[in-house]
Amino acid sequence: MYSIAYVVPYFGKFPKGFQFWLMSCGCNPTIDWLIFTDDHTEYNYPPNVKVKYWTFDQMKKRVQKIFDFPISLERPYKLCDYKPAYGEIFSDELRGYDFWGDCDVDLVWGNIRRFYTDELLSKYEKIGFNGHSMLFKNTPEVCARFRTCLEGKLNYKEVYSTDKGYAFDEPGMDTIYEGLKIPVYKGIDFANLLKYDYGFYLDWQLEEDKEKNEAQIFTWKNGVITRYYLYKGQIETQEYMYLHYWCRPTTFKIKEYKPEKQYLIYPDTTTDKYYEITPKLIRKKSKRSKVKYYVKSIWFNRKKITLERIIFNVKGMLAYRK
Repeated sequence: MYSIAYVVPYFGKFPKGFQFWLMSCGCNPTIDWLIFTDDHTEYNYPPNVKVKYWTFDQMKKRVQKIFDFPISLERPYKLCDYKPAYGEIFSDELRGYDFWGDCDVDLVWGNIRRFYTDELLSKYEKIGFNGHSMLFKNTPEVCARFRTCLEGKLNYKEVYSTDKGYAFDEPGMDTIYEGLKIPVYKGIDFANLLKYDYGFYLDWQLEEDKEKNEAQIFTWKNGVITRYYLYKGQIETQEYMYLHYWCRPTTFKIKEYKPEKQYLIYPDTTTDKYYEITPKLIRKKSKRSKVKYYVKSIWFNRKKITLERIIFNVKGMLAYRK
């Protein structure tokens, strides 16, 4: 079995759903998560989630060590651009692992090994194309891939010399791998919830599956994420590797964190209150009041609202409406 470690530098207070995220990590015992953070809150960390308490200044110094020019890293959000360089930045901590990855914490994991099999991992050096979860083969050549400079394209020196956010971990790395003609695994084995819609809709869905996206909820139990949706009046199911909340204003109404319990996930809530899954429940829980949802969303994301983020989100909304 190929060994895997996800690297998660996170500075500031972890989001409210973090303990739920940790429980889902614990249900993937053959995979490690390496966290570097300044949040000393006493969470229940499972054995495969290893925590090191760093200051953001320590993080910046570690990043600077691998570059021969002054980098720009003035705020934690800029770390998104540095994700492709984690293989070099954390080379000591990642020694011995076959693959390393980066991921977000505003998600909940399902059974990762059911999707990322050894057969799949043996075929690719890069698995995934979204910044919320990607894996890279842990070799010097692959870890240095972000340093590739293609004529007329954005390069790492420009990205790492300025404070602006470039999403270098997503389109930036896509451009490099496409330019080098290196195959990347781009399977849609995750549930990515649209953050611009008050309903509960999945991104990356086929047009012919539109009806399946109209009424749906999710459950998490024993490390398995299941989508329940209505199709021609009947309940259909589908398993996913992870569900990405993507900044949706989610309230976590959880009293107990026990893998054997069923957790229900719907538009703005995740709860451990038990519900029988019926067509009526799916229709009822799959929508929220438009006004209430958007008011809650603005309040939930109030600390993230900057001119840069507003422009980025407006572009995203326009793209979604097309």
